[in-house]
Amino acid sequence: MNKVYYNDFYNSEHKERYLRSLSTESTRKSYSTILKKTEMMESSLNKDLYNFSLHEISQFLYTLKATKVSSLRHAGSVIRNYIQWAVEQDLRKDNINPLVAVTTHEWYSQFVDDSSLMLFTEKRIDNIVDSLINAQDQAVVQAVFEGISGHTMSELANMKMEHISECVIEGKYRIKLFNDTPEGIKTREILISKDLFKILDKANKEVKYLKNNGVVLETIKSRFSDLVENDYILRTAVNSRKSDGDDAPAQAQVLGLRIKKAGEFNNFPMLTTINLRNSGMLKLARDLHEERGKLDTEEYHEICDHFDVGKRDDGTYNYIVMRRNFLNIKTIKRLYGTP
Repeated sequence: MNKVYYNDFYNSEHKERYLRSLSTESTRKSYSTILKKTEMMESSLNKDLYNFSLHEISQFLYTLKATKVSSLRHAGSVIRNYIQWAVEQDLRKDNINPLVAVTTHEWYSQFVDDSSLMLFTEKRIDNIVDSLINAQDQAVVQAVFEGISGHTMSELANMKMEHISECVIEGKYRIKLFNDTPEGIKTREILISKDLFKILDKANKEVKYLKNNGVVLETIKSRFSDLVENDYILRTAVNSRKSDGDDAPAQAQVLGLRIKKAGEFNNFPMLTTINLRNSGMLKLARDLHEERGKLDTEEYHEICDHFDVGKRDDGTYNYIVMRRNFLNIKTIKRLYGTP
């Protein structure tokens, strides 16, 4: 049995041997901080971190109460590298590193501390969208809120009007989405609101982009930028296009910047892609709860499908952390009032 010391290593012999293998003192110090934080959970489980399962690693990441995804990804990188070292040293029982395949921003974002989450009601999103002059900007905010994003925002970037069709459900339209994942292009279809359809149609017809949401600045020589001409709904300005050319989809940083600017204009610095998505998920949870009088497994699966999050390769769903953090009736009541 290993002795337990506050803020010390569990199984210190292995931890210190691993740290000595690292190339720089700054790396050793950074890794040491994370490996000391795992001590309490290692002691409670009576096992070294290198034998943790993915579920146990997930539990540890949640205990960090991190406010930034970057902090969680750093911790995950330390754990992944330590486990890989242990595998090479024949210390891990099954020689499988559970974090090798876990690299996405979305996976780590589920462990962000609840206190850092900024959730926006449907009404607030409506007000933000209404405040934006360009339909190009409105479309990005509303589309993410309604479940469109994809790997590096590729579902947004790849949208075309030809992908949208009428639906038998009143007030709804169907859109086919194209997600550029590391494994190739994946397609899916979801329903969107009539309001979003109108915004997308307007954005598709825009040929000029009003800079700074119409606020005149002395540093701006021209208030407008011409938009590139192609079949994509969301397009970049001619003077900001990259070497990819006019026929390429808008880049993720351009779309992300539009969300950031929309937040800044409305004094909501926490308006991010993740917070928009989470807010949309909560809104859908509210709608399903009102319609069916429950928020159970079936509803969570439907929410995960619509927003394309939490679905494992075997077809099961991982929504436990999201449900605990924000996707629950308690949060619905807090934001929207008692149903």
